[in-house]
Amino acid sequence: MQISWNKLKECDELEWKNLFRQHAEFLYAYGMKLAHDEDLVKDSIQELFITIYEKRNSLSEPTYMRAYLCSGLRNRLINALKKDSPVSLDDTDYAFTLSIDDGSADEEEKQYRKVQNLLNKLTNRQREVIYLKYFKGLSNEEIAYTLSINKQSVANLLSEAIRQMKKDITFIFFLLLVLRRFLGL
Repeated sequence: MQISWNKLKECDELEWKNLFRQHAEFLYAYGMKLAHDEDLVKDSIQELFITIYEKRNSLSEPTYMRAYLCSGLRNRLINALKKDSPVSLDDTDYAFTLSIDDGSADEEEKQYRKVQNLLNKLTNRQREVIYLKYFKGLSNEEIAYTLSINKQSVANLLSEAIRQMKKDITFIFFLLLVLRRFLGL
């Protein structure tokens, strides 16, 4: 269902509920990968929607709603983590965890652990791009918007991550995992 920015600006209650329902679960999953703090993530999502509501008349309509929301949540979480950190954090100092959650049989579980080890070898930014692209289905444009980088940087991060993973035979299991997610197997 397409969200109408005009209806949001007019305080259409149903449209606000639809916006929240469509994106809250996605935002929560993404936020937990960044912050690992359930309360912080939930509070940040709530604050994000409140801020958008309060500033709805001065905001321009986003090209990519999901990326717009991800970017807002990401910025809030990084700022909150900076406040709590005794050392100065920059945009790439956060710990982005990408874990494979699957209640599989023993043999498959071993393969999932191998894939997890493969993903752990990537940088935080590479893991984040892989997660947004292959696990959440965002386009390169949406990822670029979310991470405040250009589209070419997204392509470079994806290319480098895949090149790095191809060095390991476990990459084949990663591809199978991604295919299973996309095909719903």
